[in-house]
Amino acid sequence: PPSFSLRKEDKMDNMKPKHPDEQEIPFRLRELMRSREAMKRPDPGKRRAAEKKQQPKSKGPKAQGDVPTPKFRRGKGESERSYVCRMEQEVQRVLFLTKNQLQREPEKEATAPEKSKRKKEFQNKKLEKLRKKKEEKKEAMLEKSLFQDMVAFGEVVTQPPTITSRPRGRGPTEQAGWKQLLLTSRLGQSPVSPAAPVSMARRRIVEEERARVIQAYRDIQRRKQQQQEAERGSAQAGRRVPC
Repeated sequence: PPSFSLRKEDKMDNMKPKHPDEQEIPFRLRELMRSREAMKRPDPGKRRAAEKKQQPKSKGPKAQGDVPTPKFRRGKGESERSYVCRMEQEVQRVLFLTKNQLQREPEKEATAPEKSKRKKEFQNKKLEKLRKKKEEKKEAMLEKSLFQDMVAFGEVVTQPPTITSRPRGRGPTEQAGWKQLLLTSRLGQSPVSPAAPVSMARRRIVEEERARVIQAYRDIQRRKQQQQEAERGSAQAGRRVPC
């Protein structure tokens, strides 16, 4: 009958073990014992991670030479003795750094960012000036290369260059008027006629007339100069007369 079998199984589960030394430890009890052992002997890696977590974190930018204030917290699985030793070591370190830190000068620290900013602006201006100078030099070299003729090695020039293209705009024959006259084209194509010979009498008359004109011009300039000197002398004499 089923009722009898269930009662028999319950009795077998609750029976006292035959050999207590060979009895298997329950799983829950084994886990509990293992966790207690781990708490007594913490893993070195976990201990270092806990100490790193407990190190003070800077909430804002600190001035140069400031010693951070430590904040202590006992780590998980850390014994009381190791916790106290760690606190003492940290306190001694902070005291040593505080005693040996440099003398702070807040006035100079406040002006340091302003100096660095001015220095940076000066460097930027200097770089911009150098860049402009390089660009101007490059443009000058490019312009010079455009006006420079590339002559092959060993090339010999026996005559001046010939103009093969007509200059832009109207030529000298078209500047006087809009129409191209037949006489102008004929004169341009014909060679220049030599000047007619001048007789000795004609040449002498021209030279005398030229000398007369030059002498008249010199006389006019001399009279102007004398008149200016006279006016200047009268003005100076008027200034010397007392009031």
